[in-house]
Amino acid sequence: MKDAAEYIAYVKSLLISNSQVVGVKIVREEAQDKFGLYRYRLSLADGGFLEMFERFEVVSDEVSVTKYSFQWQDAAGTLQKRWDNAAHHAEVPTHPHHLHDGSDENVLPHEPVTAIDILKLIGG
Repeated sequence: MKDAAEYIAYVKSLLISNSQVVGVKIVREEAQDKFGLYRYRLSLADGGFLEMFERFEVVSDEVSVTKYSFQWQDAAGTLQKRWDNAAHHAEVPTHPHHLHDGSDENVLPHEPVTAIDILKLIGG
């Protein structure tokens, strides 16, 4: 990737080609040379939704995600999973990276993830 705009365009192309994504709302999107961020709310084919946020920097043509949150909820609004790197839950060995699995209280260790990882996980 040469800059933030190119990475955002790439993420959008993944959204368009994912068969589970039936709608995209752009909540926020910024690209300033090598720095960028976005927040998208995706409507999914099963009636659920996925909120995606990444803040990132392009360094030597590689994307480095510095902050992220991906929240997946079912059609009833029940949390399925939320991956993030908020600096809480210091007790988790992968701190600050962690997963809320099924509820905010069920916090598990998890390696860092990106939009690409999450879109593969939801299918399509």
